[in-house]
Amino acid sequence: MTRPLQGYLDEFSYRAGQKVVARLSGAGEAKARLVALKKSGPDTCASVPMADAKEATAHLKHQNLPSGSGFTFRLPGELMGADDWCLSFWIKPTLVREQGHVIFALRCGDIQRSLLLLPDKLQWLGTSLQQSSSLKRASGQWAELRVCVSRSRGEITADFEDARVAVAIDRFAGGDVDVMLGRGFSTVDLLGANARLEGPTVTRGGSQGPIICVFDFSDNFNAPTLLARSGAPIFGHFINHPTRRLLGHSRTDILHAAGRDDAWQTAIHVHEFDLTDALWEETVALQVPTDVPSGIYAVEVVAEDRLLRLPFVVRANPGQEKRALLLLPTNTYLAYANERLAFSDRGAALTSETEPPLLSDLDRQLESEPRLSASLYDRHADGSGVHYSSRRRPILNLSPDYKWWWCTRAPRHFLADLNITQWLDHFAIPYDVATDQDLHREGESLLSRYNVLITGSHPEYTSARMLAALHTFGKTGNILYMGANGFYWVTGFDPYDHAVVESRRGFAGTRNWNSDPLETTLSTTGEEGGLWRHRGLAPNALVGIGFSAVGFTRGSGYVRLEASYDPDLAWLFDGIEDKVIGDFGDILGGAAGDELDNADISLGTPEYARVLARSAHDRTFLPSIEQEIEFQHERGGDRNDRVNAEIVYFQRPEGGQVFGVGSINWSGSLAHNHFQNAVSRLSLNALKAFLGERLP
Repeated sequence: MTRPLQGYLDEFSYRAGQKVVARLSGAGEAKARLVALKKSGPDTCASVPMADAKEATAHLKHQNLPSGSGFTFRLPGELMGADDWCLSFWIKPTLVREQGHVIFALRCGDIQRSLLLLPDKLQWLGTSLQQSSSLKRASGQWAELRVCVSRSRGEITADFEDARVAVAIDRFAGGDVDVMLGRGFSTVDLLGANARLEGPTVTRGGSQGPIICVFDFSDNFNAPTLLARSGAPIFGHFINHPTRRLLGHSRTDILHAAGRDDAWQTAIHVHEFDLTDALWEETVALQVPTDVPSGIYAVEVVAEDRLLRLPFVVRANPGQEKRALLLLPTNTYLAYANERLAFSDRGAALTSETEPPLLSDLDRQLESEPRLSASLYDRHADGSGVHYSSRRRPILNLSPDYKWWWCTRAPRHFLADLNITQWLDHFAIPYDVATDQDLHREGESLLSRYNVLITGSHPEYTSARMLAALHTFGKTGNILYMGANGFYWVTGFDPYDHAVVESRRGFAGTRNWNSDPLETTLSTTGEEGGLWRHRGLAPNALVGIGFSAVGFTRGSGYVRLEASYDPDLAWLFDGIEDKVIGDFGDILGGAAGDELDNADISLGTPEYARVLARSAHDRTFLPSIEQEIEFQHERGGDRNDRVNAEIVYFQRPEGGQVFGVGSINWSGSLAHNHFQNAVSRLSLNALKAFLGERLP
């Protein structure tokens, strides 16, 4: 069987002169080179070789996907001596498959023992002298697991609920002991657990003996390591981001709780297919030439008949910035990374008014590889939501070769955003490109170098630092908002690794899972999760419009409103005679479609903002969940005048201008009729004006 060609890069963005490191998995030899990505058709993208960049030979080998989250620590041999010792921790299994899951493992030298939880029994692995014991109940309730190592008797025993199992350790002598909770040391052949864990405690002698160390998962929520709360100064390490800041087994007395207390959040939740760092070895490194302009590029890898293109951004060199910046919404790409909704009941529901989901080859590859983990839109197998996403793994749908989103059968996200660069290139607009991660790292200092900020089609996930920089820039800078459903979810970056982002859905907003009660706080930042709107900062305050409706059937155009004919806005509609704007396009057939934004003064739209055009839709377009306060019949676009997209323009008192288009689909209409159309012209008029120019 031919192994798939997969890989990922160390970063999303680089500077000219830096090395781009690719970590690949496959077989045989491949040629790797740097290319510019240029949209060449509705769903195609050409590779243009990067001038003066050297090609390299990549020697491919298969690299495993070490999925499964857990917690590990090392007990020093000099501390343990030759004494017996016990480990205890609380565990609440949330899903147990027939093949079983490793819930605990230990290793001393070349000796390793793993404890397997099956639906009806416990079982030790790693030795021919196995014993097993039946269980009355394997999942759904908290129980204490006790593992005791007796060197004197030459055995390890494990007690869990009504089961006890023992295994021989005839050669288990002195030396450091590595302990792993929630998974094994290797997860290639054996699945890790789906379970909540709490309070690992190691004691000398029996379970009531002197304490060696105790770990408290309610401490240092955002750190990758954890120092034992008491006992010896032993550090533990979290693997693949188990979900943190969760309630433990003792938090039951809700009625008599005195306020909110982090001390309740004593548990972590491990999952069998968590993966935030594939830990692949470096395969090839390619150097970006020193004179490469800012833009969107890729590492292109060709192995026989297999092609892999891994996109990245080249930033502008300091002091060489242009006047316009395209901010690529890489947080959204991460949120949707390896999204699996098409394989769930949710996929069938989203396409109930159209044709069934259309899976691409990359979708089918993803479906067959659960170890690639999932997106923030998915649920784990036990029903809990996926809280973290990372770029340190292969992301199959972040590719110029991911030609269509299974739901709309058209480009979305990265490939759709290349419509914007294609449009900018067609009209020879000088621009730089940066990513959400860049904005989070640099904040206001990044945006202060530009006059115009151009968004992508779906800038949905925004950290507090990003949003603060955007609001500061928006006072005097100009924003060309080229999409919809932007600046929506409170998003946390792991402060120790910006490759990882976090989202908590809370209990409101348009979402695919709910947070559990008292578990809406981001572990990475300590902020309340959910919508920025529900923290008092709807996107309307930044760009004049906010998420209002959604539909994945037929798109539409926008009908011009009276304000669009105001004499002082003649410059914006120069060259446009159409009364309907965008009743065409490569995505759903219209510029207004998919997710839609409109104006709402009650949510922060400035009173002086002008609504220039408005779309109309049929019953298959529905309001966003947060727009409704109760269930009502017939709330679709055919009977609901708030189910629409609106184009807005305004200028702030400080001088900053905003032009917002209100639809994810907008970019799919830019290239219509060789860019000679009202969508393209209107966008260009706004951009030229924002740059201080005027079209002839």
